[in-house]
Amino acid sequence: MVVLEGYIMQGIEFLAQDYPGVVVGLDENKRVVFVGGKEAELLSGQLTAGEYLGSSGESPLLEGLSGYVDMIMAKDPLPAGSFESTNDRGRINWKGVYHDDSGLIILKGLPVSEDGSIASAEMNLLYEKEKLLSTLLSNLPGMAYRCENDVNWTMNFVSEGCRELTGYEPDAFLGNRDISYSDIILPQYQAHVWECVQEAVQDREPFEIIYKIRAASGEEKWVWAKGVETRGDDGTSSLEGFITDVTPLLLTEQALHQSEERYRLMAEKTGQMVYDLDIGSGAIVWSGAIKEITGHENHEFESVNLKGWEDRIHIDDLREVLSELEDCIVQGRPFVSVYRFRRKNGSYLYVEDEGSFILDANGTPVRMVGVLRDYSHKMKVQELMIQTEKMTTVASLSAGMAHEINNPLGIITQSAQNIERRLSPDLPGNIEAAEKVGVSLESVRNYLSERKILTMVEEIKEAGTRAARVIVNMLYFSRKTEDKKDYCCIPDIVERVITIVDNDLCREEGCDFRKINIVNDFQEKLPSVLCFAGELEKVLLNLVRNSAQAMIDSGCDGRSPEIVIRVFSNNAYLTIEVQDNGPGMDSYTRKKAFEPFFSTRPEGDGGLGLSVAYFIITRNHGGTIRIDSNPGRGTKFTIQLPRGPVSEIFSQGLV
Repeated sequence: MVVLEGYIMQGIEFLAQDYPGVVVGLDENKRVVFVGGKEAELLSGQLTAGEYLGSSGESPLLEGLSGYVDMIMAKDPLPAGSFESTNDRGRINWKGVYHDDSGLIILKGLPVSEDGSIASAEMNLLYEKEKLLSTLLSNLPGMAYRCENDVNWTMNFVSEGCRELTGYEPDAFLGNRDISYSDIILPQYQAHVWECVQEAVQDREPFEIIYKIRAASGEEKWVWAKGVETRGDDGTSSLEGFITDVTPLLLTEQALHQSEERYRLMAEKTGQMVYDLDIGSGAIVWSGAIKEITGHENHEFESVNLKGWEDRIHIDDLREVLSELEDCIVQGRPFVSVYRFRRKNGSYLYVEDEGSFILDANGTPVRMVGVLRDYSHKMKVQELMIQTEKMTTVASLSAGMAHEINNPLGIITQSAQNIERRLSPDLPGNIEAAEKVGVSLESVRNYLSERKILTMVEEIKEAGTRAARVIVNMLYFSRKTEDKKDYCCIPDIVERVITIVDNDLCREEGCDFRKINIVNDFQEKLPSVLCFAGELEKVLLNLVRNSAQAMIDSGCDGRSPEIVIRVFSNNAYLTIEVQDNGPGMDSYTRKKAFEPFFSTRPEGDGGLGLSVAYFIITRNHGGTIRIDSNPGRGTKFTIQLPRGPVSEIFSQGLV
C-alpha cells in the first residue's frame, strides 16, 4: 500500500509546520527528508534536506543524536525514551517515532527552559499532538486502532474512520461495549486472521492481512489490515495498526481477471491463440489455444519470442511473411498472413495470422495484438467447395450423358445377346438356316470358337454390363432416389454389408475377405436415423470393399489386416466411421478420391464409387463424409448423418 504510506508522510510533513518545537524527518538511511516546526530555526545551518545524520561532524546541538536514532531503529520492545542535546544556543529534548511500514523516522524536539522545565511546552505538545493526530486520522481513508491481542480484538482506541468503514460508532467497539470487532469478521476468515496475527507477534514482525467484514448495513467489504505489536511501560502487549476498505480495488482486479479469463476461454474454445508482441524488444505474451495450435503446453511456449516465432515458420513461407510484417509496421496497416507453422511434433499446420498495431503518441507502432487460427479447416472447406462445384458440374451433365450413352449401349448389348442366340444349337431355326446355306451349325461354332469370336462377344456383353452400371451410378447425380426414407437401425445395415462383402470378395480369385479382422464398435442404445437404407448400404458396401481390396492388394506392412466400423451418436448427428490399417493415401489421392472416374486400381476398374457415395451422403441425406489418411497409417472415412429437423427437411425433398 505505497499510496497510503505516501499519504501518511505528506500529512505529517504538512501538520508539523504547526508543531510548537522542532520536527525532523529521516528516511531509513538516516538522510534528512524535511525539517519543520515553529522552533525549526534552532537547527538553522545545521540540518538541511538530503543531509546524512552521521556520528561524526555533528554540531554540539545534535551531538549523540545519530546514536539515539539507531536505538529507535533497533525496534527494541522497550520504550526508546527521550534524548537531550545542548549547546550555546540552548537545549532540545528529543522524542522519536519509527514508522516501520514506510521506513520514516520522525524526531520531535522541544526547547528546554533555563530552569530545565518543559512543563508548559509539554502541555502545548499534548494539545498539538492530539490535534495533529486527530486531524491526520480523520482524513485517512480507513480506521486506525489499538486493541488487545485477544479473540475478540477488544478495542482500546478507534479513530473516526470506523464510522465510514464499519457503519458503527467508534464507541460501540471500545471495550466491546455494543459489539466486538471479531463479530464483524466473516466466520470463514476469523481463524485465518487470528493465525496470521499470532504468527507475526511471535516473530516480532508487522502483519498484513486481507479479509472480509460485514458492516452494520449488512454489506460485505474486503478490508486490508496492517499492524504491529506494541508494549507499554508496564510491559503489557497490544496491537496498533490501520484498516481500510479495499473492496473497489479488489472488485476492479477481479473484474479485470474475469475479463481476461473470459477472453482466454473464448480464444481457447474458438481455437484461437492470442498474442501481444512488443515490437521494440521482440517479447511476446501468448494465451488462448496454445496447446491446440502449437502442441506445446502453456508453460513450454511462454518463453517464445519474435525470433522463436520466426524459427517455427516454414522456410518456404518465411521470406514472404516477414516482408509482409515489415511493410505493415512501416505503413501501420493490419497484418494478415497465411503460412505453415511448425508444431511440437515437427509437423506443419496452416495458420491464419491476423494482428493490429498499437501506436505511440508519434503514430509509430509499438505493439501488435493479434490471433493465430488453425487455417487447415478453412482449406478443407475450400477443397470441399471446389469438390462440390466439380460434382455439381458433373451432375448437370450426367442425365444427358446417361441417356445419350444408354441408347447405343442397349443396341450393343442386345446385339451381342442376339448373336449368342443365333449361334445356339438349342434353337431349331438356327439349324435350319445353317443347312439351307450348306454348312453345319457345329462347324460355324467351331470356326467362331477357333477365331475367338465367341470370346469377343462375351467380352462385349461384360463391357456393356459394366457400362450399364456406370450409367446407373451417373443417374444418381441427376435425380433423387425414388425410395422412401425411413428410420433405420444402422447396426443392422452394417451386418448386411459385411455379409455381402464376404460373399462378393470371396468369389474373386486370390481375394480372401475372411483373413481381415472386422471389429464392430457400436455405442449402446443407438437411436434409429432417418435415411434411405438401400443407398446407405451401398455407401458402406463401397467403403468396406475399398478398404478390404486395398489391404489385400498392398498389405499392411506386417500388421494383421483389420477394419473397424464405429457407430456413435449425439443430439445432432449419428456418426459412422470405417477405419482400416492398410496402406493409406497420400495427399494427392486424398484430394482426388471423391472425383468421378478417379481410381488407384488398374485401368478399367475405376468408376463412380466414392463420388456417388459423396453425393448420396451430402445431397440425399444432408450429411458429411470426409477422409483422414496418411501413407502407411491406414484410412478412415467418417460419415455424419443429421438427426432431428435437418433430416426431416431432407426427407421431404425441400433441399
